[in-house]
Amino acid sequence: MVLTLTGGDIKAGTYEGNNRILGSPRVSPDSYIEFRGTGCSINFGDRSTFQGSVRFRRDESSVSIGERSLFRGQMSLGHGCEIILGNDIYCGVAAYVTTAEGASIRLGNDLLISDRFQARADDSHPIYDANSGHRINPSKSIVVEDHVWIGADVIMMPGSRVGRGSVVGIRSMVTKSRPVPPNSLAVGSPVEVVRSNIHWVRKHLQTSADIDDSIEPVLTTDV
Repeated sequence: MVLTLTGGDIKAGTYEGNNRILGSPRVSPDSYIEFRGTGCSINFGDRSTFQGSVRFRRDESSVSIGERSLFRGQMSLGHGCEIILGNDIYCGVAAYVTTAEGASIRLGNDLLISDRFQARADDSHPIYDANSGHRINPSKSIVVEDHVWIGADVIMMPGSRVGRGSVVGIRSMVTKSRPVPPNSLAVGSPVEVVRSNIHWVRKHLQTSADIDDSIEPVLTTDV
C-alpha cells in the first residue's frame, strides 16, 4: 500500500490502513505525506507550518509538530518510530530527520535550527563485525532539550544528545560519545565544548536595535 497526500490534501482525517492526520497545518503546495505502512499518524499543533515531506516507510510510527513550529525539510521513519518536534521551533531549509528500528528523535521547545540540519538516529544500512558477525550499528534515539540553537550544516548522529540552553556551532557533528551539556557552546567534528555557562537569545544582530552589551546573570551558583 502506498498513499500519498500532497499540498491542500493534507487534512485531518483517518485514511487507508488506519493512518491518521490530526490538526490542520499551513502547508506549501509541494509538501507531501507518504504512507507505506499501517497505523501511522502525524499530529500538527495549532499554527504549525509544514513545508517538506514525511515518509512513513513501515508500520506503527508517528510524527508530532508542535504549536507555532515551522518545519522545512524531509522526515523518514521505519517501523515503530517516533519523531517529536516541540513548540515554537524555527527550522531553516533542507532539514533531514531520519529514524528506524523503533528509535525516536525528540526536539524540545523554543529551538532555533539553521539550514541543512540533519538528525540521523539510524545509519540506513547495517554494519557487522567481520570476525564475530555481530551487528555494530543499531539505531539509537536522539534528544535535543529546550532552548537550543543549532547552526547550519550540523549533523546529529545516532544516540546523540544536546542539553538545554546550548549552542552547537556551524558544521559540527554531535555523537553519542560527545554529548553537549546544558548551557554550553560546542563546535567541531566531532563536537567539543569550548565554553560553559552561556545564555543565548533570539534577537537578530542585523534587525534588532536593542542588543544589550550585558544582561542580568541568568545562571546562579550557591555559595
